[in-house]
Amino acid sequence: MDKSVKNVAYYLTLPYTTVLRRDEDNDVIARVEELAGCVAHGSDEAEAIENLRRMQRLWIEDCLENGHDVPMPAGESVLPSGKWVQRVPRSLHGRLVQMARKENVSLNQLVTSLLAQAAGGSAWEKGSESAPPRRFAREAAPASLHGQRRRNGERRN
Repeated sequence: MDKSVKNVAYYLTLPYTTVLRRDEDNDVIARVEELAGCVAHGSDEAEAIENLRRMQRLWIEDCLENGHDVPMPAGESVLPSGKWVQRVPRSLHGRLVQMARKENVSLNQLVTSLLAQAAGGSAWEKGSESAPPRRFAREAAPASLHGQRRRNGERRN
């Protein structure tokens, strides 16, 4: 699109990221993530968003009047595949294999569980805000996988 055609109305139709949160006084603070300093307050979400839309219009108008580029909305990010190759010292690999055997889970299951714990979540329970401090892979795995062991190359039905 030609730069001269990009006016305030054009930018207001773009899918900018709106973030809402409550402050310590229980008011709602709304902001447009891509537009630095574009923030508004309200007593509830509807009022905060209404105030934010007015602020967004003023923010964009000011930007255009002063010859500045208006940032474009952030694109939706694509989730990574969930697969990577990681080299580790042989001694660590050995300890992890022993832990997996002791817990009767696969090495992949154990490492996924440990990584989820370290990242502050659970590999098996979506939406979990945090995991208990010391949770073993057997506890983290779904009950249907307890006691099952696969040999290399075997598929689970």
